[in-house]
Amino acid sequence: MYPGRFGLSEAAHLLRRAAARGRRAEAEALAEAGLGPAVARLLADPAPIPPPRFQPKSRLVPLVLAWLRGWLATETPAAERLALFWHGHFTSELRKVKRPELMWRQNATFREKGMGRFGDLLRAIARDPAMLLYLDNARSKMPHPNENWARELMELFTLGEGHYTEADVKASARAFAGWSITPPKKGPVRFVFRKRWADPGEKVFLGRRIRGGEEVLAILSEHPQTYRFLARKLLAFYFHPEPEAAMVEEGARVLKDAGTREFLAWLFTHPAFYHPRARFALVKSPVEYLVGLYYASGQTPDRRAMRWLARAGQVPFQPPNVKGWSGGLAWLDAGPLLARINLVRPFAAARLDLSVFAEGVGPEALLHPRAQLL
Repeated sequence: MYPGRFGLSEAAHLLRRAAARGRRAEAEALAEAGLGPAVARLLADPAPIPPPRFQPKSRLVPLVLAWLRGWLATETPAAERLALFWHGHFTSELRKVKRPELMWRQNATFREKGMGRFGDLLRAIARDPAMLLYLDNARSKMPHPNENWARELMELFTLGEGHYTEADVKASARAFAGWSITPPKKGPVRFVFRKRWADPGEKVFLGRRIRGGEEVLAILSEHPQTYRFLARKLLAFYFHPEPEAAMVEEGARVLKDAGTREFLAWLFTHPAFYHPRARFALVKSPVEYLVGLYYASGQTPDRRAMRWLARAGQVPFQPPNVKGWSGGLAWLDAGPLLARINLVRPFAAARLDLSVFAEGVGPEALLHPRAQLL
């Protein structure tokens, strides 16, 4: 537990990292509550976000605006920043999935299961229609199963590179053959197991004998390397771009033993989280930057937000590839940085409460270096 005084500065830091939005009065309320209650308040069970209304020729815009507006209105904004993390981890892309309602359902899964145990979220994503379409498993069948999901499951979602073999990829692909979806033209799309496409034979995966995909997920959900990989990514997202090895190991144990909510509570009460080295050490992604601005101004996002996100390099539901967005200092390259500077104009008439994020108030505070950081 953080042994120092939990004052306004510490509360503002917590609010930035947990929610990516906030006003001075909210930081003051957290400081008055104290560290433990403040963390518990931020990590409360997530509130649902109203789904978008899709129109025949408009698919992406309603998705993005519904999420942004929900993030601004919700009483549990920390759940939305965590959903953004999972969206960048378990990526899917509307361009390929083509069905916006499936992308929204996946986003809701991140919100509903994102704070629980990773194994539960992993099993849900393995059956998620958007993911099955995006990584081509919806059509995977024997004798030539598709390897995309099997490979990314280990390389990007659980173990990381160097912790599996090509033989493991092939065994996993065989195990997931037949994990598919119902025909999109026959009502709501859902997961279905097509037994006639499957391989019921024995396989060897990570040195263990298995038959089906459930066993693959169970092995990965128990593997210590999965939690080291995840802990490092979560610490880079919430704490520091280069977390110490000891923090990674400690965080991995908490994540494996207790779950993501407990991991975040551990981090948000850790002394290192409030050290000067950790403060303003992360670059805001365009989504986080825009959410903070809209919240500070009290304005509602419209189609202009879509144009700005495209210029800044991060449109939700359209990641550049299966690895998601690079993030970090790349957000401050010439093009994205110019987009941020140009964003001052639309907010010029607003009196922005940016005290949680930068020095001063009003549009001029947007040009302060700290306004780009969490």
